[in-house]
Amino acid sequence: MKSVVNFDKAFFVKLGKAGKFEFCIAESRLRFGFGKISVSDINNHEWGKIREQLAAACKGKRGLATRDLNVLRWICESTPENIWITFSTGTMWWARLRSGPVVQDKVSKYREVDGAWSNRDVGANVVLEINKLPGVLSKVQAFRGTVCRLGPSELASLKRIINDEPSVEHREIARCRLALANCVEMGIKRLHWKDFETLVDLVFRGSGWRRVSMLGGAMKYLDLELEDVVAGDRYLVQIKSQCTWDEFQKYVREFNRQRYRRLYFVVHTAGDPRLKEFRDPEDKVELMLSDGLSQKVVDLGLVGWLLEKIR
Repeated sequence: MKSVVNFDKAFFVKLGKAGKFEFCIAESRLRFGFGKISVSDINNHEWGKIREQLAAACKGKRGLATRDLNVLRWICESTPENIWITFSTGTMWWARLRSGPVVQDKVSKYREVDGAWSNRDVGANVVLEINKLPGVLSKVQAFRGTVCRLGPSELASLKRIINDEPSVEHREIARCRLALANCVEMGIKRLHWKDFETLVDLVFRGSGWRRVSMLGGAMKYLDLELEDVVAGDRYLVQIKSQCTWDEFQKYVREFNRQRYRRLYFVVHTAGDPRLKEFRDPEDKVELMLSDGLSQKVVDLGLVGWLLEKIR
C-alpha cells in the first residue's frame, strides 16, 4: 500500500534571485535572504521589532514591510505539516521543513528540510516535470515574489500530483482512450495486408521520420528504411502479416546493428506467444504487435483513415 502525503497548507518559494540558492536542494535545506534581520530576533519571535526594521528598509512603505514580514514568518514558523515547493532543472521539487530554529552560515539563513527535497511523486515514483504539470500548478513558478501561499485549487492539484492521484477527468479520458485503442486493435486485424502495410508506413512517417526506401521493395529483410532527419539515424521497419518465432529470430540475427539504430518488427497477427514476451536486452530490436500499433494509431489521429478502410 502506497504512503499518502497529507497536508493542509503549501507554499511556493523562489530560491534566490536568478536561482542563486538552488544548490540548497542538494543540501536538504531551504535557504533565504533577509540578511539584515538577526537570527536571534527571528528565533525569539521579535516580530514587532522586525516589522520596524523592514519598514525602515522599505522607506516607510508599510504595505511592503507587511508583505516581507509575512514571507519571513511563513518560512520561520512553518511546521512539518506544511509542504514547500520550488522549481529547478525543469522539475518541481517538494519538501517539509524540519522542526527547529533558523540557522545562518556564511552564505545565508536557512532551515533544514525534513528528509530531503523530492522531485518525484510517492505513487509511481514519476519525475514531476514542469511541462507535464497541470497549468494551475506550473504557473506558480511565474510568481514574482519570494514566497506565496498556494490557493485552494493549487493546493488540491498539488495533493493529487504528489500522491499520484489522477483527476476525475483524466481517469475518464484514459478509460475512453483505452476502450478506443482496443476497438482500433480489432479494426486493424480486419485490414487487408496491403492496407496494413500502408498503415504502418503512415504511423512511422506521422512520427516525424522520413522514408528513404520503397514500401514493400525487393530488398532482403527490409520493408521500410527510415531516417531521423535531425539526428541522421537510420531505422529499419519490417512488416509481416504473420510470423513464427524461428522466422523472427532469423530477422534479429540478420539485423545490422552497426548501420541502423533500431529494427522495428511489426506483426499483424502473432501466433506464437513467445513473440509477445520478447524484449531485446540491447534495446536495438522492438517487436510491435497490434495492441502497441493501435495506441499509436489513436495518438497520431489515424482512426478516421482506419474507419474508411474497414467500413
